[in-house]
Amino acid sequence: MELRDYFKIIGKYKVVFWTIIILCGLSAFVWTKIQPASYLASNTFTVNKSASLKQKDVNYYLYDNYYNVQSSGLFSQIVATWFESPSLVTEIYQKAGVEVPNVSQKTLSRTFKAVRTEPATINVSISGSNKEDLSKLLDAAAVVLQNRTNELNNGGDSTYDIAIFKPVVSDASSNIVLNTIIGLFAGLLLSIILILGVEYFKAEK
Repeated sequence: MELRDYFKIIGKYKVVFWTIIILCGLSAFVWTKIQPASYLASNTFTVNKSASLKQKDVNYYLYDNYYNVQSSGLFSQIVATWFESPSLVTEIYQKAGVEVPNVSQKTLSRTFKAVRTEPATINVSISGSNKEDLSKLLDAAAVVLQNRTNELNNGGDSTYDIAIFKPVVSDASSNIVLNTIIGLFAGLLLSIILILGVEYFKAEK
């Protein structure tokens, strides 16, 4: 069967062909339109270890505080895993004054995404529908992390500091134009398959 034969078959069912395409495109448009707004907030946390010795105070080389940098890197691994703790996530919500989601502990432990990069930097992100709450949660996370760090030093000031930047919140809503185009393309494929399938079974009879 040549290509023009396929076009002839599709032409016989052109009403069905265009109806399916339009319905799929319209469905994708409406589905995207009714979705709630979605935002992505991210921030960078850096773990720093205060130097107990200064180069000017000793008569031997401190290797540019090499061991402090290594210690910060190891401790940052611990800090990154804290974001998987439902207890810590709950504490962050409470500190931010945001209602804790009524979800399972497993889901709660996935609220934040923490990715550690060398030597002691943690990139943290969280998504949601309220951009102000997301910003509050990241600010609260920095406070809670520092408090937890201090607790490891028997309640005193820790030799580790959690440095943060200003949170960045961006729109992460679905692209309505892109989704509509995908819907139209899906409708095109679906209509072709259905029309050729109907024509095939008719020919078999």
